Amino acid sequence: MKKLLKIYTILFFGTLLFSACSKELNTTPDTALTELKTFSDVKAALLGAYDGFQSGSYYNNPSNSGTPSGWSALPDLMGNDFVETLESLGNWNVMSEMIYAADNSTVEGIFVQPYEIISRANNLLQSIGKYESGDTETEAKIVKAQALAIRAHAHFDCMRYFASEYNRTSTAAGIPYVTTFLPSAPFDLPARKTVKENYDLIFADLDAALVNFRNGGNTKNNNSRNLIDSTVVHAIKARVSYYASQWNDVITETTLALGTRPLGGQAAYIDAFATATESAPSSEVYWAIPSEGTMAPGRATNGSNASYRVTAALTAVIQSQGGAYIVSGITRFNQVSSGGVARTLNWKYPGVRSFKVFRAGEMILMRAEAKQRTGDITALVDLNQLRTNRGVATGTETGTALLSAILLQRRVELLGEGHRWFDLKRSTKSIVRLECGTGGNSRASNCTIDPSSRSWTFPIPFNDIKVNPNLSQNQGY
Repeated sequence: MKKLLKIYTILFFGTLLFSACSKELNTTPDTALTELKTFSDVKAALLGAYDGFQSGSYYNNPSNSGTPSGWSALPDLMGNDFVETLESLGNWNVMSEMIYAADNSTVEGIFVQPYEIISRANNLLQSIGKYESGDTETEAKIVKAQALAIRAHAHFDCMRYFASEYNRTSTAAGIPYVTTFLPSAPFDLPARKTVKENYDLIFADLDAALVNFRNGGNTKNNNSRNLIDSTVVHAIKARVSYYASQWNDVITETTLALGTRPLGGQAAYIDAFATATESAPSSEVYWAIPSEGTMAPGRATNGSNASYRVTAALTAVIQSQGGAYIVSGITRFNQVSSGGVARTLNWKYPGVRSFKVFRAGEMILMRAEAKQRTGDITALVDLNQLRTNRGVATGTETGTALLSAILLQRRVELLGEGHRWFDLKRSTKSIVRLECGTGGNSRASNCTIDPSSRSWTFPIPFNDIKVNPNLSQNQGY
C-alpha cells in the first residue's frame, strides 16, 4: 500500500525508535503520531500498531540472514520437530542451539518489538477518549477494542519468552506491563511485574476489548481477516488461558471462537496457506498479518532453501497420517540437498505469504486437550472431528493415550506456525535431537537440552537493563 505517514514512537526504555508505517488512509495526518490531533490521526495510529507485527522481529522472516522472527519461524527452529540442515549458513544456530546470552541481538529485537507496538497502542488509547461520544462514538469504540487487544497480545507474546513459568498464580518475574504513553518522559523506568500480574492485566485488557466491541459493534470490512475482531479476542483469550492451564476457560473461549468460524475441511486447511493474500479467507483463518508483497514468515523453515528441515521422526508421523498434511502445498518429501540427503520441507510459508496468527485448527485442539484434562468425554469427538476434516483416520483413544494423541496432532497440525518451542517450555522443557552433528546430516551440535537449562527463559537484554536499572535479570545470565 501507499506510504502516507511516518510514525515516531518513543519506547518506555528511553530508546527513540524511528519506523515507517505503510497503510492507505483516507486523510493524511498532519502530525507525527506522538501527537494525535484528529480522529484520523487516531485511526492512523491503529494501523501503525498493526504494522508493527510485520517486523522481522515479530512475524516476518524475510531472508536467511538471521532476523529474529520471534513468533513465526523461531519457535519452530528452536524446537525438536525441525533440525538444522547441512546447507545452513548458521545464521540462527545460536538460537536453535539455545546458547544465547544477554547481549544477543535477536533476543534484543524480540524484547523491544512488542513494546514498540504497545507504545503505539498506548498513544492511541490515551487520545481516544474525546472521540467516544458524538458522531465518532461507535467507530471509536471499535478502534479502542482493537488497540486493547493488540496491547494484551503483544504483552502476552513477550511474556512467553521472558517469564520462567506460566503458572496462573506465579509470583515469578514476568515483564513490565505498560499502559501509558509518555513522550515528555521517555525515561520512565518500569519494573517487571509478576506472572500473575501479567495475566491479570492481559485478561483485563481482553475483557475491556470485548466490552467495547459489544458497545460499538464488531470490526467492519474485515473480509481479509487482517484486523482483530471479537472472534480474535476470544481466540487470544483461549490461548492465554491455555498457557495458564485454565482448562474450563479454554473450553469456553474456543467454543465461542469456533461458533463464529468453525473448522473447515481439507480444502480450507490447504487454501489457508495457498496464496500471499486472501480477499476472503476460509473459516480456518481468524487473524492474518498481511503480506503486502514483502512478508515471508517462514524463510528459515519453509520452502526449497530452508535452513531447517522436518525431522525424520515427525516425517514418519505425517506420512502415516496422510490426508491434507501430505499435499505439496503443506509438506514436501524427499527434497534432495547437500550430500544427497533427502529432506522433508515444510511448505506452508515458502515465500511471500500472510502469516496466520490464529486458526480454527488450533482452537479445536486446545478444546480437545482441555476437555481431556477435565474429564469431558467429548474430547475424542473434537480430535476425531479434526482428523476427519483433514482426511486422517479417526481413533478410539481414551485416558492418557488420548492426551498423547491430541498433543501429537497439535505438532502435525500446527507445524511451522510458531508453537513448538513454547509447547516444550510449557510442558517437558526437554529437547533430544537424534539427527545431530554431521553423522546425523545436520549442523546441530547441541544435541540435548534439559529442563535445567537457563535458556528456557530468555535473558533481559543487556542494553535495556543498562538504561533501566529497575529491570531485574533472569536467573543464570
